[in-house]
Amino acid sequence: MKKILSQCLVAFALLAPQMAWAQSAPAASDMDPFLWKEPTIPLMFLGTYHMANPGLDHFNLQSDDVLAPKRQAEIQNLVNRLAAFKPTKIAVEAPFGDSLTRARYQNYLAGKHELSKNETEQIGFRLAKMLGHAEIYPIDVKGNFNMAALQKVVEADPAKHGPRMGQMQQMGPEIMALMGKWLSEGTVTDMLYQMNRQEFIDLNYQLYLRVFLPTVHGENYAGADLVADWYHRNLRIMSNLHQIGCTPEDRVLIIYGQGHVPLFQRIAQDSPYFEVIDVLPYLKGD
Repeated sequence: MKKILSQCLVAFALLAPQMAWAQSAPAASDMDPFLWKEPTIPLMFLGTYHMANPGLDHFNLQSDDVLAPKRQAEIQNLVNRLAAFKPTKIAVEAPFGDSLTRARYQNYLAGKHELSKNETEQIGFRLAKMLGHAEIYPIDVKGNFNMAALQKVVEADPAKHGPRMGQMQQMGPEIMALMGKWLSEGTVTDMLYQMNRQEFIDLNYQLYLRVFLPTVHGENYAGADLVADWYHRNLRIMSNLHQIGCTPEDRVLIIYGQGHVPLFQRIAQDSPYFEVIDVLPYLKGD
């Protein structure tokens, strides 16, 4: 009996501080001094296709020549639309602090560089020059993805994981075909409007959770690790916004491959530092 009583007293002693804290926990209004109240930095994400057809993704859209007069006129129209956002900084998909990208922009300002087919230059350089920006801001970070480990999981239980991988292999070309249709039947702005609809952005995000997250076998968590590596890369990219000196006085436009936008959005929305501005109103209409 003494032993039981002793154990009860010990348990009460351990719980008492927690009970006291719960009883004296501050009301939500009392927590105001601890909440983040700094002004936020407006961010607008423009998810793009890769205009130069580098072929670096698992599934790749084969786009037409953006240097053709028709597409050049469309890109100028797009840039005019984006200028209405009045960005003060333009961040692009090139290695963080990349001296080559920054030098090319300076040469472009000086009339010594012709724009390449890359969307970084076609949209980013063109818009930055129009707005009188002295700098362009490369913020990319490369990722490492262990596809061999993922393949081992699939091979360990092909009946379980094979159909899901097969669905992805079928869906990828279908999505590329749909995007190709958008581009062939519309303008560059039409294409980017479709790509930046929230439904299409969410579909991209769901593919990681639908296809890769369940790809696990015993102690091989290759699918979850791949999703984590994708988060890791995008978190690092977003952290570079803090390195380029963004402040609440800025208005920041991020021009990136559309596949990054789902995580960019979620990171920015959960961060106390940023406010996400919808790009669609700048892409909609005649």
